[in-house]
Amino acid sequence: MTVIDAGGDRAAELRRVASELFFSKGYEATTTREIARLLGIKSASIYYHYANKEEILFAVIRLTMVQLTLGLKAVLEAETNAEDRLAGLVANHVALHALRPNETILGDTELRSLTGPRRKEVFAMRDEYEGLVVGLLRSGQRSKAFDVLDPKLTAYAVIAEATNVGSWFQPGGRVSLDRVVHVYANVALRLAKAAEIRRPTSKRLASAAYRFHTDGWA
Repeated sequence: MTVIDAGGDRAAELRRVASELFFSKGYEATTTREIARLLGIKSASIYYHYANKEEILFAVIRLTMVQLTLGLKAVLEAETNAEDRLAGLVANHVALHALRPNETILGDTELRSLTGPRRKEVFAMRDEYEGLVVGLLRSGQRSKAFDVLDPKLTAYAVIAEATNVGSWFQPGGRVSLDRVVHVYANVALRLAKAAEIRRPTSKRLASAAYRFHTDGWA
């Protein structure tokens, strides 16, 4: 299991609290003083870990993208079947967005608040991830496992579908994570005109993604 080095427990707690405030109030409306108050520390203590508020947001978004990409690379290493790879991609994306909705949604809603090199780095990371998804679809197309009209546009559709889970999924709710992964993975496979996967396979992939994003998140 790869664990991201993210500055220790205090920095992780700081990011968690900041993410909740950025998500509920918006990045611009949140102050470092509010973050410090919820943590029970002085505002000055935040600057031991991060130079300013934007650096906290950058750390949250960057770490989320790193985790998402590492999870997908783990799927590509573990799975050889094109259908299982695409289903595993969906399981990875769905699991992280279901488990960390605040952090993952911030990557879309507050990306505009990043500036300069930080913004460029995040865009480069998003491009890398998108490239892996497109590459997976093109590989399946070459092997005749997939029949997609346009690999890039199909990649956008698969990513958007799985990302949306973060806006509605509730742990312990009516629909289990296993069920979401099973349905969403087969929707993606239908988009690729590929053979659907059975429940044992989707459950295995969902369990692997859950473990990865639970054990591997700093």
